[in-house]
Amino acid sequence: MDLTELEDARDAFAASVEGLDPGQWRFAPGPEQWSIAEIAAHVALVSREIGLMLRGPLLSAPVDEGHAPSEAAVRRRLLSRDYKVKAPERFVPIGIMATAEELRREFLTHRAELLEWLRHTDAPLRSHRLPHPRLGPLDGVEWLAFLAAHELRHVAQIEDAKVAIGYPVTRR
Repeated sequence: MDLTELEDARDAFAASVEGLDPGQWRFAPGPEQWSIAEIAAHVALVSREIGLMLRGPLLSAPVDEGHAPSEAAVRRRLLSRDYKVKAPERFVPIGIMATAEELRREFLTHRAELLEWLRHTDAPLRSHRLPHPRLGPLDGVEWLAFLAAHELRHVAQIEDAKVAIGYPVTRR
């Protein structure tokens, strides 16, 4: 996988939360919808956990050479917002960062660590798979495609919130 995809998703997510004031950060477009802070916390949590999984449990999984990889299918499924998915309980945001900038810094730190590892590893990411609860077993490269697409899906959700009725506009 070209790391540019992860870098572009990183940049899009970081830009989506940059400069948000406390009212914007906590804004939720509707009663049954997550606030921008909750969306961002979810993205950061998923990103951190997948990064850790790729460097540990994935590489401990049995070798699976018979897998036909399909990053394109993973991207298509994640980037389509035609269906709504409820986050697994462990990825539901609960301890939200106090500010957008704090969460942004934490996210960027974890992403930098993952990218650094990916640039220098010779780990056989294609040879090992771990299950995703809805997509089935994914190899390491498919998990990376999932990670980038997941972030872009939620960037779109954040951008939708910013144009929703009631979104607080900062006056300068």
